[in-house]
Amino acid sequence: MSHTWTAIDFETANQDRGSVCAVGLVRVSEGRVVDRFTSLIRPPEPVSFFSRHNTAVHGITAADVAHAPTWEKVRDQVVEFAQGGALVAHNAPFDMGALRQACAHTGLALPGFDYACTLALSRRTWDLPDHRLPTVSAHVGHTITRHHRADADAEAAAHIMIAAMRRHGTGTLSELSLVSGLRLGRLEAFAAAPVPVAAPAVVDAPAREDRFGRWQRAAQSPLPEPSPDADPDGPLHGRTVCVSGDLRSMDKPEVWKRIAEAGGQPAKNVTRKTDVLVVADSDHGGKTSKHRQAEAYIARGQSIDIITEPELMGRLGVTAP
Repeated sequence: MSHTWTAIDFETANQDRGSVCAVGLVRVSEGRVVDRFTSLIRPPEPVSFFSRHNTAVHGITAADVAHAPTWEKVRDQVVEFAQGGALVAHNAPFDMGALRQACAHTGLALPGFDYACTLALSRRTWDLPDHRLPTVSAHVGHTITRHHRADADAEAAAHIMIAAMRRHGTGTLSELSLVSGLRLGRLEAFAAAPVPVAAPAVVDAPAREDRFGRWQRAAQSPLPEPSPDADPDGPLHGRTVCVSGDLRSMDKPEVWKRIAEAGGQPAKNVTRKTDVLVVADSDHGGKTSKHRQAEAYIARGQSIDIITEPELMGRLGVTAP
C-alpha cells in the first residue's frame, strides 16, 4: 500500500448521512501533510433540510451553503484529491457512510476505498480517559481550534494517524494494520445509477415539532443491526443499549445508528437483555419508566450500567456541543 493517504471529515445537515454540507481533506505522504482541501456543500435536495441538532454541533445553516457547490461537483474534487489512496477518519463508519449515501442520493458512481479509523486505532495505541477527537488530538500534541469544522477535524485525524504510525514504528497503513491489529475497512465501489424516485428520507423535523411528534417518529423508526465491521475493542461492542428520554446532541434514530456502528444492539425498551441504559432528559424531570424498570432489574441481580448522555458520547468517541 502506498505511503500516501487522505484524512477526511464530513459535516451533515441532518440525521441522514447523505446530507453532506461540508468536507475537509488532508493528504499525507511519507508522514507529512502535503496538501489540504475544504468546501461547504449544498446537500442533495432530497435531504437538504438543516436540523437543529446538527446546526448546534457545527454551526452551518442553509444560508451558509446557499451558494456553495453541489455534491456532484465536490464528489469529483474528493475523488481527485484522494488519488486512489486510502482514507482516514475519526469514527470512520460515519464519514464512509456519508460518502456512500451522498452518492446514492445523487446517483453518482464511487470508486472503492480502503479506510482506517483513528478512533479504533486510538483505543489500541493509548490509554486515555476517552478517545474523543479533541482528547486524542491533544495527547499527540495537536490542538483543535475549531472542533466540528470539517477542515479542522480532518487535520486532527491526520495528526493522530501520523503519531500512531510513529508510535507503532510503521510507514504504511497496511504495516500499521498488522502491528496494531487494526483491520482496515473497505468501502466498495459502485456504479452510477438513476436517482431513485421515492419518498424523501426521514430527517429531523423542524424545530416547531413537539415532543410527542418526535416520540412518534422514533417509535416508527426501525432499529439498525450491529455492524459486523465494528471495533471489537469498543466499549459498546456486543452490548444491548437502551436510551431513555430526549438527547440534547442528536435524536434517537441517529444515536441508534451510532450504537449499531459501534457494534452495540440498540433497543427501545429495557428488558432482561439490557446491558446499558442511557438516561437523558425526561418531560417531567424525574426518573422515566425505563429508568425505574432498569433499577428493578438491578435489584434482582441483573447487571445494567446506567449512564448519562455525556458518558454515552464518550463511549462512542463523539464530542457533543
